[in-house]
Amino acid sequence: MNYTLLSAIFLEGILSFFSPCVLPLIPLYMSYLAGDHKQSDEEGNVIYDTKRVFLTTLFFVAGISLTFVLLGVSFSYVSVFLDRFKEVISIIGGTLLVLFGLHECGIIHIDFLNRELKPKIDLKLQQMNFFKAFLLGFVFSLGWSPCIGPMLANALLMAATDQSGYLYIIAYALGLVIPFLITGLFTGKVLNFINQKKKIMTYVMKIAGVVLLCFGFYMIYDGAKKIDQAKKMSENTASSNEEAQDIGAYLYNYEFKDSDGNIIRLSDYEGSYIFLNFSATWCTYCKMEMQDYEAFSKNNDVKCFYIMSPINENNGQSDIDAFLKENDISLPVIIDEEGVMFYYCGISSYPTTYVISPEGYFICYANGAMSEEGFKGLLDYAVQINEE
Repeated sequence: MNYTLLSAIFLEGILSFFSPCVLPLIPLYMSYLAGDHKQSDEEGNVIYDTKRVFLTTLFFVAGISLTFVLLGVSFSYVSVFLDRFKEVISIIGGTLLVLFGLHECGIIHIDFLNRELKPKIDLKLQQMNFFKAFLLGFVFSLGWSPCIGPMLANALLMAATDQSGYLYIIAYALGLVIPFLITGLFTGKVLNFINQKKKIMTYVMKIAGVVLLCFGFYMIYDGAKKIDQAKKMSENTASSNEEAQDIGAYLYNYEFKDSDGNIIRLSDYEGSYIFLNFSATWCTYCKMEMQDYEAFSKNNDVKCFYIMSPINENNGQSDIDAFLKENDISLPVIIDEEGVMFYYCGISSYPTTYVISPEGYFICYANGAMSEEGFKGLLDYAVQINEE
């Protein structure tokens, strides 16, 4: 999840509030939501029942949110089927966003984006209640959808191309409904401000256009880059597999030393499944799983080792020696003095456990601390892969 994009989509939600089909109608919406809970003072100013208006506004924004939840769920569902084409979708969607952005900036004109739907549903809004406020939010948000389409489309496109895309929809919805809640809480002051600053819409939509242009160019670039990466990866697959086999054979026959200084080769244990548990003295999770790892070793016909490296420790070899003595470790410990095994196995978190087949191939691995049952499950998985 890209939090910068998440923040930008939240900003788009706020900007949507100031769009031509939403902001000018805010006084009308608030009048509906206030129902008969408003009155005029001697100077003709409208005074709202703040508590009542805020509560009906809560139900109003709940109706708005339902619209976006339904849209987000539908797009997330569709994304499961479109996952194979998300790079192409990213490029096409980015192109659309660039067009939308140019429209918002006033550089080009796309007629249907200036329209809004007007559902003809008589809710008898003069007598407002919480249920009617909820329906009002749902119905009116459907009406806004074409007009706020460019910014809404961006959130939906991000939802369709990301596994956590529903968070983008939530961010957009929050950006749109929070100004409504503020309006419901400070109705009179907010409406006076909007009435005095009507010209702000022109600038807001241009800002929204620039945001959409940035999103559009980003999506085009990101999609093109991923397609290029996939192409290169496909071209290098054969050579990469050969290189991986060469590295595996190199490590399998490499002369390491154990904690007593004796030479040890993994190839000496050919014919058995070998478990390599990469650990560090300062790793709390490594200590947590040691008892389960040793129990797994005793109860299964496998060879289990710890792999530790002085270059990963604060005090080097002396730190490892003290750690082994303190924890009374019974399994053999391979000391990777130069970090060769750590480097070629790409170890970046601890503990990490690799499994080597009886034929000497590195066939699978697991990150994080595991129970005895977890190690047994990893062994079953390794056997299944090896038999295939």
